[in-house]
Amino acid sequence: MMPLDALLASVNAAFGWRCSSFTDVIEHLVPPERWRRLADAEGMDDSEIIGLIDIAAFLPEQLYVVTDASYTGQRGAFKVHRDGLREFAAGYRKQNGGMLFDGDVLIIGIASQRIWMLHHEGVWTWFDGRSGAPTP
Repeated sequence: MMPLDALLASVNAAFGWRCSSFTDVIEHLVPPERWRRLADAEGMDDSEIIGLIDIAAFLPEQLYVVTDASYTGQRGAFKVHRDGLREFAAGYRKQNGGMLFDGDVLIIGIASQRIWMLHHEGVWTWFDGRSGAPTP
């Protein structure tokens, strides 16, 4: 686990941001037209939603996953290697007592400067922070 304040500081440094929270990242950095609606947000399970993520878009690196559980008891972000992300999603419910994609979720690659985001209202998007990447 990584403390959320330390992760936010790392994200701000890597992306050149000054966000005060992960809510800022989700709600203010991506324009509304860049969000995609889940086909059936209430009926999809974790294995279906994880399939929306182009895992290869991240470098083979440690990813940081921020979920509702990250805020419980100051747990922090889950650390998962890119190649283990699907297995992490498959075991999340058993380990944490609820679905992975039940609320806001961020999957952050610091080195690749990419963030996959799910908003609790049933929409998702990618953010690419690399220099020269298209502005969202």
